[in-house]
Amino acid sequence: SHFQVSTGAYKRQVHEVPLGKQITDPAVIEKITWATWTSILGDEVIGIWPRNADKADVNCACVTHAGLNIVTGDDFGLVKLFDFPCTEKFVSACF
Repeated sequence: SHFQVSTGAYKRQVHEVPLGKQITDPAVIEKITWATWTSILGDEVIGIWPRNADKADVNCACVTHAGLNIVTGDDFGLVKLFDFPCTEKFVSACF
């Protein structure tokens, strides 16, 4: 089992459970199937960020139970829905 953390420095960290050992090998991280997703960082969610976004603009994200969509909340009070994974940069929200 694995979990990921988005740090205050906007760095993505992946850890192994229950040891807490940090995983840094991109090939290992790429093969992980996530049970849930609440991170605003990572290749899987790069498209949730608007073109001229400041680091703090997107505050939260959560993948739906089916794993097909991700919803975000931002500094402008907007809730946006995207396809998941959202790997293409500067994607428009689904609604």
